[in-house]
Amino acid sequence: MATLENIRKRGGLLSIIFVGVALLAFVVGDALSSSNSSMFSSRNKIGEIAGEEINYTDFREKLIQNEEVAKSVNNLTSLTEEQQTMIRENTWQQLIAEIVMGGEYEKLGIDVTGDELFDMLLGDNMNPMVRQLFADPATGNVDIDQARTVIRQLIEAPDNTPQKIYWLNMEEQIKNSRLQEKYNTLLSKGFFITDEQAKENALNSSAGSDISYFVKSYASISDSTIQVSDSEIKEYYNARKNSYRQPESRRIEYVNFTIEPSSEDYTETQNWIKELATEFAATATPAEFTDLSSDVKFDPSYLGKSEISNTELAAFLFSSEKGVFGPYLEGNSFRISRLSNTKMLPDSVRARHILIAPENNDLLRAKSVADSLADLLRKGADFESMARQYSTDQGSSINGGDLGWFKPGTMVQPFSDTAFFAKPREIKVAVTQYGAHIIQVTEQSKPVEKVQIATVQKEIVPSQKTLNKIYNDARTFADGVNTQADFDRKLEERGLAKRLASVNSGDPGITGMESSRELVRQSYLATTPGSVIKNSEGNSIFETGNFYTVAVLTAINKAGFTPVDGVAAGIKQELIRKKKAGILRKELTEALKGSESLLSAAQKAGVEVKEATGITFNSFQIPGAGVEPGVIAAATVLPEAKLSDPIEGNQGVYVIMVNSRTAGEAAPETIASTKAGMQQANLYQVSYQASGALTENAKIQDLRYKFY
Repeated sequence: MATLENIRKRGGLLSIIFVGVALLAFVVGDALSSSNSSMFSSRNKIGEIAGEEINYTDFREKLIQNEEVAKSVNNLTSLTEEQQTMIRENTWQQLIAEIVMGGEYEKLGIDVTGDELFDMLLGDNMNPMVRQLFADPATGNVDIDQARTVIRQLIEAPDNTPQKIYWLNMEEQIKNSRLQEKYNTLLSKGFFITDEQAKENALNSSAGSDISYFVKSYASISDSTIQVSDSEIKEYYNARKNSYRQPESRRIEYVNFTIEPSSEDYTETQNWIKELATEFAATATPAEFTDLSSDVKFDPSYLGKSEISNTELAAFLFSSEKGVFGPYLEGNSFRISRLSNTKMLPDSVRARHILIAPENNDLLRAKSVADSLADLLRKGADFESMARQYSTDQGSSINGGDLGWFKPGTMVQPFSDTAFFAKPREIKVAVTQYGAHIIQVTEQSKPVEKVQIATVQKEIVPSQKTLNKIYNDARTFADGVNTQADFDRKLEERGLAKRLASVNSGDPGITGMESSRELVRQSYLATTPGSVIKNSEGNSIFETGNFYTVAVLTAINKAGFTPVDGVAAGIKQELIRKKKAGILRKELTEALKGSESLLSAAQKAGVEVKEATGITFNSFQIPGAGVEPGVIAAATVLPEAKLSDPIEGNQGVYVIMVNSRTAGEAAPETIASTKAGMQQANLYQVSYQASGALTENAKIQDLRYKFY
């Protein structure tokens, strides 16, 4: 049945990211049914959520389910490391949502009944996801009886059927989205927007002010002239301590030994490719030679002279010279290139097409249908009418199949080649991964000479000899390094620079270092600050992508408040800014005394007057000044033609004057729209803050680093 196949294809839309919607949908399942088992042990504990211990076995069971869903609906036999990391994180978030939000739903009596779910799946209030799945493409209508028949077949199908997996996950998503919607609506009712509030907001949004202003920049005062005491920093910290909360983290120091080719590797690679030049020049089949000899397969594209980035290569290919160009170094590879073919081709074409998408992945059938339609077009059938009737490309069919102008490489290769090699008005058929295309070029630019280039390239990679040397360098450094003192001494002896990093337990790695998750994990398993970090084999050398890395654990930062020393530098800068603001306010207050205009006050202050127009209460920034919410607020309320008092801003201290103001207008429909927008904003805010607060109060303990 076509609809079943449609579901099968749509199963591919349920990507790895689909599992990630579990957090937003607050998926509630039964993965933790054994979490209260007496068989829990500290060794098997992977975390704790709201006082409920999660053991590794239960987590792993749920993780495997999610991995199988991801593989089934994406037709994958295995998952990449990145995909596995993403699914592990999403599975953890699922469990948080299940325990935290599931308990909240139960406490509040929020549920989705069977009748309600049926109504969203196959009733009068069908969910858009379901409607899109079963809708007739031509009419948009849904045949409910057919849909029920398909669903019955899905339910009765074996458990591992991709279509069934897709449908059951869709049901789960729709149900949990409804739970979330009910919860958010319940909370949002406590944040009512009055008509007067909406009217005031609408008026403020439409009222505009044209202003003149000048600013005395904080940069006009040197930081070195401002003194900030330790007691002032501590007082500022204590007054805002809640702003300095920190998650649990580790600080490490490390040194990298870069894995890179040696000069010998460069020479060896260059000589290898140089030896191919004579044979490459003599071959009658340069494309096949390239595919057999190069690290990168032959590119059949045709390029104009200006499209070739290597100007020397371009000059060679468009000259009368024969043979091979190179060897030459480009990127991280040595290359030799030669002319493969030349053609007169346009730089751009305008074309239209009719796409016949395959049913049941039957490309041969789609090609047969396309060939039949192409024959009708060659006999005089109207292309536009047939495109509207038969093309499954809804974006272009409405325009008679017209795709507009495009350049080479814009479309997938078979389509692009067909379009650029075809003659104007010629009917051609091409097959791509999307189906069979009937293509007609309607216009093209003037053809110019273009070349097809055959390039054999060999990437320059470290030889085993080079790898051994770099590893031995790292090994020599690591020998005898057990403490931070040993680490620092070796760095000084060898003149190496250390690097610093702060990592959290769930970090996939360290920025700029591939495959460094194991280093993060072992930094959490280490228990003694000041000690060298070792991998699971007891070796202090980690292989992190293009580096061998040796690291020491320097600090274990518990969850709580960042110590004042950790934020003192930032606080000092803020206090310096505030003290500068005080100095500049006094200076500008003096400049304003006796000044009859903004210009005279600016001249006394030694700055220039600037203009800004159309400033509203909702403006994000002031042209020429940047993001200055305090100045914007003053501009909306200051009387016209009156000098403001000095205003402390982000970049400096301002004085403004409103030259003119346009009164705001608020029609009833504008007020209604504003009110709806404010209510929606409340809904988003309360949803985000409520779930965040509940999660924070759950006192989550994440010990996944013990296992992953």
